[in-house]
Amino acid sequence: MGSLLHPVGAQPRWVYWARRAGLVVALVAVIVIGFLLFRPPEPANIAAVPAGPSTTASGPAASTPAATETPSVSPTPTGPLACDQTNTALSLAGYQKVKQDAKQSFKVGVKNASAQPCVLDLTSANFSLSVTSGTDRIWSTADCAKWVPAKKQTLKAQQSYEFSVEWGVVRSAAGCKEPKGLLNPGTYVAQAVFADTLKSRQVFLVTKKG
Repeated sequence: MGSLLHPVGAQPRWVYWARRAGLVVALVAVIVIGFLLFRPPEPANIAAVPAGPSTTASGPAASTPAATETPSVSPTPTGPLACDQTNTALSLAGYQKVKQDAKQSFKVGVKNASAQPCVLDLTSANFSLSVTSGTDRIWSTADCAKWVPAKKQTLKAQQSYEFSVEWGVVRSAAGCKEPKGLLNPGTYVAQAVFADTLKSRQVFLVTKKG
């Protein structure tokens, strides 16, 4: 024990102390290395990832779609349509010249111009025929309902209904009145009107009698 604390030899003391210190350091290093080599492995540090809500759509969360109104649909007519300004053509013809004491025979045609049947309901309420001279109203079926030959029938596609209206080359007044007297010779215009907007005109001359 004394020799460890007080080394004896030919060399100086500090040489012996340095050797002993080196041995101690080497011994400690061996112990540390052995501990590091043979220590059990530490468990892997796995970061816990919080489970989020599962979604199938990207972007903002989809909201419940709002209820939408279904537009109302008008019922489709099951029977033939009425013959009116949307599907009908109107024509008017007459003599180009007529004498003061003669009669004018107007030919009226109502044609179904569509590809579907339509029901013609011709009355004095939806049809009129009048004769004018300039601004002078001469004669009109509006003065007498019986001057319009009422008719109701179904017209096939492109089918026409034709009828005649006789005019005695005289004036008319309300109540089916036709005052006597000859009209002056000149230019006259007849106009037929159906369903308010369908119109057809015939220009003709009234000439002297005889």
